[in-house]
Amino acid sequence: MPTEIPVADLWPPPYLIRAARGLVGIDQATLAEYAHVSRKAIVALENDESVALDYRRVAVLEKVCACLEKRGVEFIKAVGGKGEGVRLSRPKRR
Repeated sequence: MPTEIPVADLWPPPYLIRAARGLVGIDQATLAEYAHVSRKAIVALENDESVALDYRRVAVLEKVCACLEKRGVEFIKAVGGKGEGVRLSRPKRR
């Protein structure tokens, strides 16, 4: 099992987490509570500029993304010269 995964191989990239969190209007502490991770983990993820993430940070990214997607966030990949981003749709029902 590799200990690090290149950020280029991850979707969404960590820097879109802050944008998604702002879109749904929740702070880092609230997102951490919803995703069952520490606030410190959210801060580290949002500020990470590494070219690769270790498996623990990837696990945090997966939990946080699932939490945001349940609240209606869509992560949009770059297409046709337009950059990647986030948008809000209707929240998914449980």
